[in-house]
Amino acid sequence: MAMDFQKFKEINDTRMNYREMEDATVVSNYRNVGCGDGYRIYLKIENNQIIDASYTTTGCGFGVTALAMATQIAKDKTVEEAKALNVEDIEKVFEFPERRKNYPESAISALRQAIKDFEDGSGIPKGRRITKALALQLLNEKGNLKDEDLSSIILEKENLSGIDFSGADLHNAYLQNSNFENANFSGVNLRGAFLNSCNLKNANFTGADLRWAKLAGANIEGAIFDNAKYDIGTRVDSKQIHIFQVMEKLGKDVYYEKEEIV
Repeated sequence: MAMDFQKFKEINDTRMNYREMEDATVVSNYRNVGCGDGYRIYLKIENNQIIDASYTTTGCGFGVTALAMATQIAKDKTVEEAKALNVEDIEKVFEFPERRKNYPESAISALRQAIKDFEDGSGIPKGRRITKALALQLLNEKGNLKDEDLSSIILEKENLSGIDFSGADLHNAYLQNSNFENANFSGVNLRGAFLNSCNLKNANFTGADLRWAKLAGANIEGAIFDNAKYDIGTRVDSKQIHIFQVMEKLGKDVYYEKEEIV
């Protein structure tokens, strides 16, 4: 069976099952170590049955499709039934090209991690599930987001130019494709955050923690990175590696992706 391009387009156009879930029983983070993409699985479970499932991701169209299929087939399954799902179950409803078989594998791994987090009572604690709506409400009330706990928040495609985030916790945050021109990230914990394809022009990252952060495709013209932390997991375009000259290196080496521009 060949890949169904029409179904692929439909899933990506409608973002099937792509949404935050405020009443989720468990919210679980998963990182695809192969490409660095972040996956987040939301499961609502009642009486040991998954009654709703959704996801968010920083990944490409194949990642979106795989996660859409994984969450769709998990719905109405018992926890034990969902744990038994595998790549073949995804490919019964959507077959991936041979060179893209790793995407359903990662989606199943992310689903299993979410189930494990549910069983272990782990995942993102309810008290730290900060939604975009709440963050924007705080911003409207305070005029800034200084010192706020915004870990794992999703602020994609937002215009947040000039906002003061200094001292905030934004680790594992999904920030890609947003406008942060002239924003202040001094002293911010951005470890594991996704800043790919953001406008970071003239932003201040002095003393920020950018270990395992992803800045590929970002506009960093005029941005300040003095004494910011980086490590082998900090991903930048090859043309951006000059920023490491003023940063503090933690770990053995730096990793960057050549020509990684979204």
